[in-house]
Amino acid sequence: MINLSEVRYYAEQFVRMGLVKGESGDYVPACTECVEYLDELLSDGRDGIVGFIVFMCLVRDLLNDASIDTNMDANHAELFLKYMLDAHEDAADAVNAVYEELVEKINAKGLGKARQVCDALLGGKFFG
Repeated sequence: MINLSEVRYYAEQFVRMGLVKGESGDYVPACTECVEYLDELLSDGRDGIVGFIVFMCLVRDLLNDASIDTNMDANHAELFLKYMLDAHEDAADAVNAVYEELVEKINAKGLGKARQVCDALLGGKFFG
């Protein structure tokens, strides 16, 4: 299973560092370690896909947390995460399939969706 503390560490770094506009005009994280970590997650089979989903959920949750000082917003985060998925062939389909499967299982609705999905993924060990 995924190492939650490591996923959380990189999600926090991702949010805290924010995004900068790269030479190509795309927004990329200021922290290259985050890029490498996401690359590793997405090339690590189903556990990696699950880790990526947890990462996305944590990022959304952290971006909604007023205590986190960041210059990144949810739109920039989603643009970058989409860019990461596009860089990995078939990853987007796999992420969507696993995410939909989880959401269907827990019937998550509304603003707490990211938190509920994380909690379901980690068997109730995320918030407690």
